[in-house]
Amino acid sequence: MLARLFAPLLLAASSCLAAFHDHSPVVRRNSTGLTDAVTWDPSSLFINGQRIFILSAEFHPWRLPGNPDIWADVLQKIKANGFNTVSFYVNWALHFPTPDTNGGNGDFEAGTYRDIERFIQEGKKAGLWMIARPGPYINGETTGGGFPGWVGNVAGSLRTNNPNYTQAWVPYMTAISKIIARNQITNGGPIILVQAENEFSAGPTQSPYMQAVIDTYRANGVVVPITHNDQHAGQAGNFSPDLPGTGRVNIYCGDSYPQGANSWAQVQSIYYSAHKAVAPSNPLCLAEFGGGFLLNWGGAPFGGTGYEKYSNAQTTTILNIYMLFGGTNWGSIAAPVSYTSYDYGGGINENRVAGPKMNEMRLQGLFLRVSRDFLAANLLANGTNYTTSNLIHTAELRNPDTGAGFYVTRHDSSPSTALTTTQITVQTSLGPILIPKSGTLTFNGREAKILVTDYVFGQSKTSILYSAAEIMTWTTIDNTDYIILYAPAGQTGETSFLFNSAPTVDLAAANGVSSSFSNGTLVLSYTLNGSSFVTITLGTTSIVAIILDKPTANQWHAPIIAGPGTFGNFFSIGTNQTVLVSGPYVLRTASIVSNRLSLVGDLNGTTTIEVIAPKAVSTILWNNVPVRITRTARGSFTGQVGGTQTVSLPALDGTMTLIGSLPEIDPDFNDSNFTLADLTTTNYTNLPPLAGTQVLYSQQYGFYGGNLIFRGRFNASGEETAVNLTVQYGFAGGYSTWLNGIFLGSSQGSATISLSTDSWPIPSGTLRVGQTNVLVVFQDHMGIIETNTNGGKEPRGIRGYALVGGNTTFDSWKLQGNLGGAAHPPDTFRGYINEGGLWAERIGAHLPGFPDQTWASGSPLSGVSKAGINFYRTTFQLPVSVGIDAPVRLSITRSTATPVSNFRLQFYLNGWQVGKYVNSIGPQTIFVLPASLLRRQSANTLAVMVWAMDASGATVQGLQLISDGVFSSSLRFTDYVTPDFNAQKQLRATGGFIQPM
Repeated sequence: MLARLFAPLLLAASSCLAAFHDHSPVVRRNSTGLTDAVTWDPSSLFINGQRIFILSAEFHPWRLPGNPDIWADVLQKIKANGFNTVSFYVNWALHFPTPDTNGGNGDFEAGTYRDIERFIQEGKKAGLWMIARPGPYINGETTGGGFPGWVGNVAGSLRTNNPNYTQAWVPYMTAISKIIARNQITNGGPIILVQAENEFSAGPTQSPYMQAVIDTYRANGVVVPITHNDQHAGQAGNFSPDLPGTGRVNIYCGDSYPQGANSWAQVQSIYYSAHKAVAPSNPLCLAEFGGGFLLNWGGAPFGGTGYEKYSNAQTTTILNIYMLFGGTNWGSIAAPVSYTSYDYGGGINENRVAGPKMNEMRLQGLFLRVSRDFLAANLLANGTNYTTSNLIHTAELRNPDTGAGFYVTRHDSSPSTALTTTQITVQTSLGPILIPKSGTLTFNGREAKILVTDYVFGQSKTSILYSAAEIMTWTTIDNTDYIILYAPAGQTGETSFLFNSAPTVDLAAANGVSSSFSNGTLVLSYTLNGSSFVTITLGTTSIVAIILDKPTANQWHAPIIAGPGTFGNFFSIGTNQTVLVSGPYVLRTASIVSNRLSLVGDLNGTTTIEVIAPKAVSTILWNNVPVRITRTARGSFTGQVGGTQTVSLPALDGTMTLIGSLPEIDPDFNDSNFTLADLTTTNYTNLPPLAGTQVLYSQQYGFYGGNLIFRGRFNASGEETAVNLTVQYGFAGGYSTWLNGIFLGSSQGSATISLSTDSWPIPSGTLRVGQTNVLVVFQDHMGIIETNTNGGKEPRGIRGYALVGGNTTFDSWKLQGNLGGAAHPPDTFRGYINEGGLWAERIGAHLPGFPDQTWASGSPLSGVSKAGINFYRTTFQLPVSVGIDAPVRLSITRSTATPVSNFRLQFYLNGWQVGKYVNSIGPQTIFVLPASLLRRQSANTLAVMVWAMDASGATVQGLQLISDGVFSSSLRFTDYVTPDFNAQKQLRATGGFIQPM
């Protein structure tokens, strides 16, 4: 049925490429009944009536803390690399540290990482649609799964219709719904979809809760479709609109991470078949599909693979890559399953550097944005019978209206890293053909390909009968259609075009390319090696086929030229004009004014760029600087941009200022400002106290993250022989304990254990018989669990305590977490989540401007001579000039001592806690110092906590600054100066601290 050809273009005289016109059949589309701006059918989403493939990148604004200006950097890189949408969580815990925050309106302070409206607007400026995912529960490997710490204190269950829980979430969801509503597409904003809850099951108490969340959205003006992501095995259909029950959403999505031996099978059986069974009215939506994989304590970083492309084999048309940019778990952001880095193996690393994965995603994104026939293609069949090698699996998709075919191919075994060659039989309008006719296709490891048949492109509506090379993109510039083909270097390429008569083929700029014409087909044969330009003319039809090996294709970009209107910089809805550019590391934007083409982007050294632009262009600017250009024989411009840049990083091996930071172990320490832990009941009924009369759960006293300090008092009879403790700290946690200033021992924890029970013998001479004795427990806090464990209710603190010998009991307990708790922290800018109960944090010693002139001199390389904590401070200059982006990290040399030295480090940059290191568990040894926090025009303050957990003490073997590279960049921002010590001095002084002697 080739009569209905894909006709996407009408040429406009003043533009490079005019807007698409969707000539697909008129179909009945679903809507929310509240707007037609976003509609859908079983094949895809429509925006303003136009089919669109939603290629989305997950990015959490709060994991790039500090300067919101830096959000634009990541968003622009996402857009530049082929994505058209960003999905983002909103973290309830950061906006409602207490139930009544700001009268129930929450904290969305402008100019901070909480400024959700700013993030949304930056997405719109970048030309990205947005999917909002505010929960209430988000999971996301963040503390409490996004629940504020106080939510665990409510009586009864969470994520149900429990009235106590309802009272907790309604104010937050009301506040965030209003922000979403005023930024949805119907109000000129970029939000097109909103997710309700997250990875959630339907049930008698869950479904009414889900309906209440949906009703809250609608009551506050959200009119766009509401989605849900179902993580459950086999896609159980939870809340699908096509199944009966309450809490039904508009669009049902899958959520899973294909890794390991069965990943392809999982994609094939779950995503396609199960989805069709439970949500036939919906397009196939994958709300989370792996862009990498979770990084756990004690393991090794598990980077993602190239399986994103194979999701297309299942007719996915709403695809969200989680994570595309992971960011940093600063402060107490992380849940116990995750350490400081949330890099996730994403395409843009934690330090904002676009890696090789982004090249792959850009190639996919550029193909999907111009291949409209793909959006309504059906899966016909799949298996290993398409190819001459049974090691290769193929899924055949075909558009029933245009006849366009898409063959998605990959290794049959997902773990395979083999280099396999094969041929494939494809169905065309001229019958089955084995391609390439001469030579083979190459599959290297987990590489996947999308090969096409009867694919129509360009103003000329030319049809590609088949291609053994993939299509990167196509565009029309002036009166010429350009199509870019690519394949691995050395592979045999073969592309066949349909023409009524023999065209003229110019191979002057095409090394190693041959052509032949017979029976209405023009066949180009080639071996992929660098770049070749083939010019094909027939009457008024002019085509340039650009043939690239994959490494060369990775250097090409197709930035859009923004048009007028609210969504003028959104591809296909606002504009389809584009130019083709080779060379830059990142090409953020392109614009044409008169005869000037302005390109904006980043370089990783001196770069030769090649530009294909309208003939009217005679001047090219790179970041507003004119480029000396020459016209090539193939009609493009070339020129050199950038230059060699270096940055000299300061050394950190010199002397720092030093002070002991555990004065609380002194039995005479004044803890009058500590919180009296006198509760005797708890709503953590699933994990009740194991021993002792007082409940020592930190959440019940308003402390939800960071280190905790407990001081218990008892009058000794002299018969006490040991102290029994059960401490619940989360995976990879630990604690140390002292009695009357004498070290008893430490529990090191492990990557898979959330608590430990220990009996600590009391050394001879430690007890003060007939007097008050003080037991001190200094505990690490690894974050609050997500709800997939213990229903989300797992306390932090001491679950059980007892004295062994005699009948002595503890008279009282006092507890200290971050100064002021969540309710009254002195640092409201960074927020309670940034600090813990460490003495140095409570006095503000981690902040710039703290007066440390009277401190001793020392170095973390000398460490701590016995069990305890030292706190170090230093300053350094970062000599990075404007126009240079030099992402910086702090590198730790891991101790190799035997037995393993047990110590923990925390790092602070300009007052922000940006790293937690556990020597005995690992694996992280390199910590990002985010550009959003670094200062380039003034001194940076670096602070280091060294907590020795062994009696013999601990030393750090190495500490240095390293860079991820030096980039010539269009990124512009001013230093982000957050409140320093002087801004908080009075508030911290009221904490009543006694300076240690």
